[in-house]
Amino acid sequence: MPTALITGATSGIGRDAARRLGERGWRVLVHGRDAEAGAETVARVEDAGGEASFHGADFADLDAIRAFADTVREEVDELDALCNNAGLAINDYRESEQGFEMHFAVNHLAGYLLTHELVDLLADDGRVVNTASVAHRNGDIDFEEIREHGRTGVPGITGATELASLRKLGQATGVTEATGLNGFALYSNSKLCNVLFTTELARRLDEGQLCNCFHPGIIPGSGVGRDLAFPGSMLWESLDLVPGVSDTVADGGTAMAMLAADPSIDVTGQYFNKQRQARASPRARDEDRATRLWALSADLVDVDPNWP
Repeated sequence: MPTALITGATSGIGRDAARRLGERGWRVLVHGRDAEAGAETVARVEDAGGEASFHGADFADLDAIRAFADTVREEVDELDALCNNAGLAINDYRESEQGFEMHFAVNHLAGYLLTHELVDLLADDGRVVNTASVAHRNGDIDFEEIREHGRTGVPGITGATELASLRKLGQATGVTEATGLNGFALYSNSKLCNVLFTTELARRLDEGQLCNCFHPGIIPGSGVGRDLAFPGSMLWESLDLVPGVSDTVADGGTAMAMLAADPSIDVTGQYFNKQRQARASPRARDEDRATRLWALSADLVDVDPNWP
């Protein structure tokens, strides 16, 4: 029975993908923070014909991630798919247990460290699937800010360097605060990290192992915006009311399950827009930037950069 670990699988696209893998007869390790919600995902996987178990961990704490990886090792000998899906989007500036900006910590460093801890369990034809976002096009990475302050840039609407004047205008006029988009730049930066991590990991994995990332769609029902403050939360949820703008949880779950299990997928290091291969932003295709982020991430989580 093939086995997948899906982080952030207690709701949204992670839960949907877990159920879809259950339909394929997979065993799914369900990760999240809410045990009750995790039990619901486990039930859906089992009802679909698969096997599942819940494992809780707070991905804002690197020590908790290491402990979680130890638990996974006790549970399974091999992973056919590792889906780094856990993530968040917030308005206010918060820091993780180790002092990193929360988007950077949860959306990037957590997946980087977890993959490091578990990559030797990856099957010879195993796959790593990273949940990115089209928002990566709005992002940039300030490596000095990461070194000095543990954040990828400064809060605001946009992280893109060429749009810095827009960020400053939004802050000065109060538009950023009024719309609840103060954290969007940092979210976008973290999603750029996801794509760059995918590129570099794919280059380093053994032949036969695949690593791809995807934009799941604009999905208000995914739960990713559950921590947004008003009015940002209202703006996010209202996208469901605009015809042709939003996508469904099923769209994202289908894409994740496809990249994890579909035998027709034979590419690696690629970015998908839902189920279709697409072209990532120029920054996301910058190999030097990907290598630099890899080395810096290794330093921040205290691992040897020469992995796997």
